[in-house]
Amino acid sequence: MKKILLFLAFFVTQISLAQASMSAIEKSAPIPYDSVENQPIYPGGINEFMKFIGKNFQAPTDENFSGGILKVSFVIEVNGSVSDIKILNDLGHGTAQEITRILQMCPKWNPADHEGKPARVLFTLPVTIRI
Repeated sequence: MKKILLFLAFFVTQISLAQASMSAIEKSAPIPYDSVENQPIYPGGINEFMKFIGKNFQAPTDENFSGGILKVSFVIEVNGSVSDIKILNDLGHGTAQEITRILQMCPKWNPADHEGKPARVLFTLPVTIRI
């Protein structure tokens, strides 16, 4: 049986506010900023976020899957929820669906703020999967 390792590297490659959507919470979000004063924080910190992903992510069992780097972007909303999940680099074999599933079940973050106002922040997350 193959041993599956999941390596997760969390990088904020872009911090910005996402496009406004139709919900009441998002309509009250401030005008986009290039950066925010206080970043959103996952409960327990980034190490806990990496543990959450590693614990819940099920790597493909297809013997033709050789691993790689899956990239996804998502927005932390002003209420701390995860939204606007977009796959930037899909490895196939169900990896896009799996990372989407994990991010959708993610607990709420402590939201960002800028100049005392709530801010939506866009993150890019590379996940390295090695089999």
